[in-house]
Amino acid sequence: MFKRTKVTDGTATGQGPDAENWDGKEVGFRKKSKVPGVMITQYIEKLPEGKSHPDFTRKPIALTIQEGKFAFFKAIVTGDPKPTVVWSRNNGDVSDPARYQSKYDPNSNEHTFEMPHVKPDQADTYKCFAKNEYGQAMVTVVLNVIEVGFKMTKAPQQQAEVANCNFKKVLKRRSKVVPKAEEPEKKEGEIDPKFWELLMSADKKDYERICAEFGVTDFRWMLKKLNEMKREREEEQAEFVKNLSDLKPIHINADGTASFELEFDLLDPSSSIYLYKDGEMIPYTKELGDKMKHCLRKVGRKYIFSMRDLMPEDAGFYQLDVEDVNMFSTDFKMVDFLVKIQEVKAMEREDAVFECVISAPLSKLMWFGKNMPLEQGDKYDIEVSEDKLIHRLVVKDCMVVDKGIYAACAGIKSCNAWLVVEADKGAPKGKKTARKTTRAGGSGTDLQKVAQEQQQILDKEREERKEKIKAAREAAAEAAAAEEPEKTADSGAGKDKGAAVKVERIDKTSVAATTTVAGDSGSGHSAGKASGGAKQDGSHADAGGGHSAGKASGGARKDGSIADAGGGHSAGKASGGAKQDGSHADAGGGHSAGKASGGAKQDGSPADAGGGHSAGKASGGAKQDGSHADAGGGHSAGKASGGAKQDGSHADAGGGHSAGKASGGAKQDGSHADAGGGHSAGKASGGAKQDGSHADAGGGHSAGKASGGAKQDGSHADAGGGHSAGKASGGAKQDGSHADAGGGHSAGKASGGAKQDGSHADAGGHSAGKASGGAKQDGSLADAGGHSAEEASGGARQDEPLADAGGEPGITSGLSDIHAIRGQPAELTVKMNTDCDGAWFKDGEPLKSGGGISITKDANIHKLTIHSCRDTDSGLLRFVSGDLSTEGRITVGDVPEFDEDDLHKFSKPVIVRVGQNAAFKMPFQPQESLTVSWFKDGTELKDGGGVKIVREPNHSRLLLRDCLRSDSGEIKIQLKNPFGAVEATSQLIVLDRPGPPEGPVETVETTSSVIEIKWNPPKDDGGSAVTNYIIERQERGHSLWTKLGDVSAEKTSFRDRNVTHGKKYSYRIYAENPQGLSDSLETADSIMAGIMILSGPPGKPKVVSTSKTCINLTWTPPEDDKGVPIIGYQVEKRKKDTNQWLALNAINEPIEDVNYAVKDVTEGAEYEFRVSAINESGAGDASPPSAMACAKNPNMRPCFKDPEDFLVVRAGNSVRVKISYEAEPPPHITWLKDDEPIAPWINVINTEGMSQLVIPSSKRSDSAIYTIKAKNSVGEAFFDVEVRVTDEPKCPGPVELEQTVYGKVAVSWVPSPDQELDDRLYYVVSQHDSNTRMWKTVADRLFANTYTAHNILPGIEYHFRVYAKNDMGLSDPSQSPTWGANSNRVPISSNGVSSMEISFERPPSILVPLKVHTPPKGYQLYMTCAVRGCPTPNVSWYLNNTCINSDKNYYITNSCGVCSMYILRVRENDGGEYRVVAVNSLGKAECSTKLTVRD
Repeated sequence: MFKRTKVTDGTATGQGPDAENWDGKEVGFRKKSKVPGVMITQYIEKLPEGKSHPDFTRKPIALTIQEGKFAFFKAIVTGDPKPTVVWSRNNGDVSDPARYQSKYDPNSNEHTFEMPHVKPDQADTYKCFAKNEYGQAMVTVVLNVIEVGFKMTKAPQQQAEVANCNFKKVLKRRSKVVPKAEEPEKKEGEIDPKFWELLMSADKKDYERICAEFGVTDFRWMLKKLNEMKREREEEQAEFVKNLSDLKPIHINADGTASFELEFDLLDPSSSIYLYKDGEMIPYTKELGDKMKHCLRKVGRKYIFSMRDLMPEDAGFYQLDVEDVNMFSTDFKMVDFLVKIQEVKAMEREDAVFECVISAPLSKLMWFGKNMPLEQGDKYDIEVSEDKLIHRLVVKDCMVVDKGIYAACAGIKSCNAWLVVEADKGAPKGKKTARKTTRAGGSGTDLQKVAQEQQQILDKEREERKEKIKAAREAAAEAAAAEEPEKTADSGAGKDKGAAVKVERIDKTSVAATTTVAGDSGSGHSAGKASGGAKQDGSHADAGGGHSAGKASGGARKDGSIADAGGGHSAGKASGGAKQDGSHADAGGGHSAGKASGGAKQDGSPADAGGGHSAGKASGGAKQDGSHADAGGGHSAGKASGGAKQDGSHADAGGGHSAGKASGGAKQDGSHADAGGGHSAGKASGGAKQDGSHADAGGGHSAGKASGGAKQDGSHADAGGGHSAGKASGGAKQDGSHADAGGGHSAGKASGGAKQDGSHADAGGHSAGKASGGAKQDGSLADAGGHSAEEASGGARQDEPLADAGGEPGITSGLSDIHAIRGQPAELTVKMNTDCDGAWFKDGEPLKSGGGISITKDANIHKLTIHSCRDTDSGLLRFVSGDLSTEGRITVGDVPEFDEDDLHKFSKPVIVRVGQNAAFKMPFQPQESLTVSWFKDGTELKDGGGVKIVREPNHSRLLLRDCLRSDSGEIKIQLKNPFGAVEATSQLIVLDRPGPPEGPVETVETTSSVIEIKWNPPKDDGGSAVTNYIIERQERGHSLWTKLGDVSAEKTSFRDRNVTHGKKYSYRIYAENPQGLSDSLETADSIMAGIMILSGPPGKPKVVSTSKTCINLTWTPPEDDKGVPIIGYQVEKRKKDTNQWLALNAINEPIEDVNYAVKDVTEGAEYEFRVSAINESGAGDASPPSAMACAKNPNMRPCFKDPEDFLVVRAGNSVRVKISYEAEPPPHITWLKDDEPIAPWINVINTEGMSQLVIPSSKRSDSAIYTIKAKNSVGEAFFDVEVRVTDEPKCPGPVELEQTVYGKVAVSWVPSPDQELDDRLYYVVSQHDSNTRMWKTVADRLFANTYTAHNILPGIEYHFRVYAKNDMGLSDPSQSPTWGANSNRVPISSNGVSSMEISFERPPSILVPLKVHTPPKGYQLYMTCAVRGCPTPNVSWYLNNTCINSDKNYYITNSCGVCSMYILRVRENDGGEYRVVAVNSLGKAECSTKLTVRD
């Protein structure tokens, strides 16, 4: 038997299904699944019949997906009973139904695990469990999530990671190559970082090319720096991989995909692999056949990255990183064709040349001929110029089979052209022409000149890069020489503005505050920038008032602490400590030429880095609690910025005179942020609030910008009162608060707050800008009553109910939003239910007729008409009548337009050949709400299939792949926005071979020497005009088509003058255009030259013989053949009682002889026949019909064909006696047994021409003489068959020997029991003597029971064997006693001495057991084992407890204890448990195995 290893489930606690009930102690047997990666545990050793443990037929696939997308896994499981499927993850639970959903589709049997809007924290290893009562199957799958953008919620976590010195997790995964959108402005002469990345992944032979491309000429400096960078990179790579090798740059494959590859071994298999394009991470899949564009698959140690569906935007710089270390970088460039290959027409055995010029040097192009890649060899030469811009393909020794389309591919760009090979008409027939030394083809332009111009452009760009690098180095050297060794910092009142300090800010934008306290950022005199802290609570953040030409930054806080950054005298950098509690961190006020930094704290302790005068940087500490962080008070040439807070703390960055920037703090709570009141040439901004706080940005004298805070509650936000040339804006509110933007003298803009409740918003300040009242959505009043040279608007209300139509005034038809076209009139109408007055307002201001506006009233209909809409007419229009009002917004704009040049270029038709791609591109001005649609013949095209539509902000492209002739038509692009639509049309012309000429072919004239035919032009000329028609002819009776010539396209007729009178001809016509030949138009019937001369009728047919399958005819030739030779004859038949004559052979298949065997007849039917003679003109007159002939055999007396008269059958087998006969009519068959009727269990099967007697299971008593009797109306016949049923005879009885005379021994035996039953039984005697030691037959065919042996010599032992033999074979022998030397020996007694007896008897035992077999279905199987025992045991074979010893499907043998079983061809039902049982008188032994039949 087999030893099985018991295993426990490898699922960790809490990960598997029913984790709370799983104790990990249930044991089972490990099974192997057909699907790799599936682990199966079977709970019991032997499964019940028909039951099975769970297994996966489709396992989930690993997924790498972008954050926010829809992620899902799919699995299909099997098992009986049906398994339960549960999902889990390694690090977390999946119980949240909003994030994890398990579904099952009973139709497809798919289990789906879905994660809508996947988040980065869901990246993990997931497990799928399928479990039933007999076992469990488990598979794991990995989900990788690509993060997008910066997450504000990660700031606290990242700061905690920094505090724990876990910097690796804080750093976001990014490529070292910055994306173009985030790429900083390069300094003059700065080297692109791609240069070093490419060098570290390139071969040394490519160094010179890369340096030339980036303009680097100092190779010694480059190599020195490159070696240093390589050493650093190799040390970084060694932490994650080993054996990095075989780096192959990106290239285009023959199947249209691009790929690059490299080999390495991961030290940690769980390490993440990232792909970047131009510094931006791209998602990819690890499985083939997926729909994602990018794929990364692993083959052994090799990693292969591939892209499909290549487009021009796929060009870029690609990198592969393991964790945060770059492994490989490669640049994918787009190369365009300046000169494309042109069509080549070559003569046979002439060389053809295709040549092109590309825009950038490329060492090799991919050439294709008839969709097959071409390589340098005996047939093709591929040539490249020294500058690698000119590429040529030479097709040597052109033959007709070389005709086709040839293409050159450079990346995703390609061009193709036809090669037309014309046969050499002047060559002698039957001989091969000599190869020509001329070349056909070429581009027809001066390629060298084009290449030189392009090379000059490339050289110029390269020299410009070199000059920039050189100038940058010289400038850096001069700056270093002129730099003073020391710099002093002026500590007096902030007058030193010489020091420029670079400050890194945590956030690029100010965050709006949301509290109920007032916030000020102002009152300081500064030409720089002062920024208040960002707060999220009720704290106070001030950024202003400090004297600094630099930047001072207050601390960032999340509690009620105070962060001040201002007032310090410093030209350097002072940084306050970062705190997360209520501690105090100050960085400021000290005089220092260095850097003062406050300590980082997480508790309530103080950290001070300040008090002195510094030329560095003063920065307030960052806090997250109620502590106080000050970075200010000193005079500094830096920058003063208020601290960023998230609680109720106070952050001030002000009070000093600074040339920097003063900005009010950003708050999200009730804090106070002020950015104003100070005299500054910079920018003063009030805090942004979202609650009831107060944000003021005003009152100060500034040439910058003063902005009131944005509010969402009942707070007060003021942006005014200050004298400023900037902008003053009132706060935005969403409750009942008051937002004022006015009262201040400003050349900027004052705007009242926007409200959504019953509050009051005033925009009434004196300003040359714009004052706008708040917008309201309730019953409140919005006033815009300020004095302004521009516009004042009251609030908008959207919540007034309409009056009822009955009695009280009401609005039956109100205003709605409309879009008006610039320069066109617009009309707005309001309909009341009664005649009452009303007033019109625009953006809160009353409107009156005049200035291009007309207001009219007709009874209860009020109209406002704008005669010519302008941009200033856009706004919110409101109609008020008493307490009723309605409003609508008018938006003025233009219908989309096309540029005239672009429209003219687009209108030109696009002409392509069949199978090529057609591309359309239309530029347009970028607009909002613009819908772009493409149409073909009025039907809108959708992206998918052979249609590719690309929509960019300033253009749209349409690509039609593999065009057909039916794709020709009108192509239209439509631009649509709310103002209207504009369309542009073009034409697509797909060139193809012309269609066949229109038929039918008309016969204009036919004489003995001329045949003239006529046809019509083809309906479809293939897009280009037909140039000529080609005519071919075939003579009737021949298979060869001969070309007669061609005619011009204007002529659609042809005269054939080479004809023979009386012969028939078929014609076919081809139309030809530059694209090739059309399909042929063929004449429907053959055309005879001249008139028809038909032969006379042959003689009347005569019936020679008939049978049920054939009627033989003969006839005489016609007496008058009209002088035209007879080709053959046509025979027709007509069935009795019908009028239709049916031809038995076609006219073009004449019967050459004057006799014919008609085999297409029905037995018993009567027919008559007639014959026509055929000559070149056709079939002549038919002969008189023959006499009626019946399809039947002639009458015949029964006779038997080659019967057998003796048959021997083994008893138990079936007896089959087959007798064939011939007779007409069919005879009556009778069988007799010994002249008596046969028994009823004997079957007789009669078929046509044969009778069969069948005895299913014969016995000896069935031996007899069987007689068959056949009788019909003509006569009868008999035949006897002797059937002998017998078996192998039983052996004769005991043999006795007796010597009668000297030298002779009489051998006698008892007769065999079968002697009386079998009269053909006889005996065979064999003799053996001690001299020869061989058995030989001494007597045969003995019918007696005695035999006399001669020449019996004394001193020699003799043995005799007697066999019984009959027709089935020999019986077992009867052995005689020994005769001879020792036959009379006297036995010796033991004289009373007893001897010990030795017994060899033992019970059966298995020496070699059966082995497990898993043969495929239909294969042979040999199963064996070894058994011993004494006496010899009886061995039985069992299949599933059923004995198969007597089953004929199994061949079972037992030779000396080796028991074998052989199956010739294994079937499905042969599978199961096989058991061998050996039994003797002393016991029993058995062994078993299992047989599994594979499909």
